[in-house]
Amino acid sequence: MRAEIIAVGSELLSLGRPETDSLYISSKLKTLGIDVLRKFVVGDREQELTESLSLALKRSDVVTITGGLGPTNDDITREVVARFLGKELREDQKILDDLQRRYERFGLKLTPNNRKQAMVPDGAEVLPNPHGTAPGLFLKVADGLLFLLPGPPRELCPMVERHVLTIIRRYKQVNPVPFRQLKVGGEAESRVDARIESIYKEYRDVETTILSSPGVISLYFMWKGGPDLEAADQVLDELSDRVKERLGKSVYSNREEELAEVVGRLLKGRSLTVATAESCTGGLIGKLLTDVSGSSAYYLGSIVSYSNSVKAELLGVPHELLQLDGAVSEPVARQMAIGVRGKLGSDVGLSVTGIAGPGGGTEKKPVGTIWLGLSIKDRTKARSLLLPGGREAVRLRTSNLALDWLRREIL
Repeated sequence: MRAEIIAVGSELLSLGRPETDSLYISSKLKTLGIDVLRKFVVGDREQELTESLSLALKRSDVVTITGGLGPTNDDITREVVARFLGKELREDQKILDDLQRRYERFGLKLTPNNRKQAMVPDGAEVLPNPHGTAPGLFLKVADGLLFLLPGPPRELCPMVERHVLTIIRRYKQVNPVPFRQLKVGGEAESRVDARIESIYKEYRDVETTILSSPGVISLYFMWKGGPDLEAADQVLDELSDRVKERLGKSVYSNREEELAEVVGRLLKGRSLTVATAESCTGGLIGKLLTDVSGSSAYYLGSIVSYSNSVKAELLGVPHELLQLDGAVSEPVARQMAIGVRGKLGSDVGLSVTGIAGPGGGTEKKPVGTIWLGLSIKDRTKARSLLLPGGREAVRLRTSNLALDWLRREIL
């Protein structure tokens, strides 16, 4: 079976907003034995979306469109698909009622443009979205399966898991492919590949895929050796065990879960609490930790010490350190970790200070210079990083590397 992915959104054509939904969708479709042949990224323009959709439906069994389902004028996916298929759009009362309740719960009024999210093409199946306002849609087009999905990953990923894969199994004879997955933290993609290449190349019946996101690497080992599932399990277990042994502590999970979930589980299991002091990440580490349900059991809070005055007054960083070494330095990172631990009464203090860019760098401290600090029990330490990428990539990579460092220290 073949699939194609169309990502909609003019912002995805800019340097600052990379398209990542397709990586997740591809990895999930592969587990059903479906190969993703092509990916299109198109702006919010009807002609380009129509052309991409027409080609994709002619060539592939499964087509997913991500994005463009919101309430604004440039969210055109729903309308363009309906016109292309010659279907009327009708208001779905259940969706409208759900939207009304959602807005009332937050003390907001449903505006006319929000009502467009309740419009459904004739014959479409609505895919519930408990994490956002735009439901997904499924349409059967001749022998093809067409899915319209919201763009934000926190909305899209659960929808793929709960609905898309289930519907594909309903209509198509799929051949699930045995696979193993490993999640790796604190490593660069090229370094991971260099360390494990000699292992996975021995296995001719396994396809190895390495997916990289800021601070996290995902390894997929997909069986390509035919219907012998007993042999598949034996080979995949052997390969993944050898890779885990080679990478050691760098492997933090063998399933689809976030690094912050693993860190939280370790903290809870060891009865430890953590507080964070963040400068260049602006609270992103705290955000990742609190994305996990139940994180209040181990995460106490954060001091976002963006200015030197806050570093000094709330975290106790001596003014002379800030003047002598600068805010982005080892002694400041160490004192930030000690300070937040004492201020919030946590077992662990985790800090970050750095230059995320695009400005602020110097010859001695270029953009991407980061210092992390960690205070736990009777020890305090710091480590430096020099990270590539734009501002958002540096911030996210820094946050994940800080969490991975914490993970390793409490293993």
